[in-house]
Amino acid sequence: MPKSKAETFKETIMAAVEEETENEAIADAAKAAKRAYAEQRSIRAGELSALVEKALDDSGESFRLEFDDGSNLYLSTKGGILTATVSK
Repeated sequence: MPKSKAETFKETIMAAVEEETENEAIADAAKAAKRAYAEQRSIRAGELSALVEKALDDSGESFRLEFDDGSNLYLSTKGGILTATVSK
């Protein structure tokens, strides 16, 4: 079974964390997404990586990317840690 878009971007983002290039990977995922959300509000794709970076420094926030294959990538930040989960 082929990977969903969300799963592919999750793996890319988490690998980029090791290289400290996650902002670029998050921006690429946001561009490929059909919709992007911060908490429950819709945001522009171009805002996502800056919001995630800010949330890593603050108290944390949750984000969701919705892809055209029906998959979703959830990013959350808390205590300076980025986590990613996927649902189809």
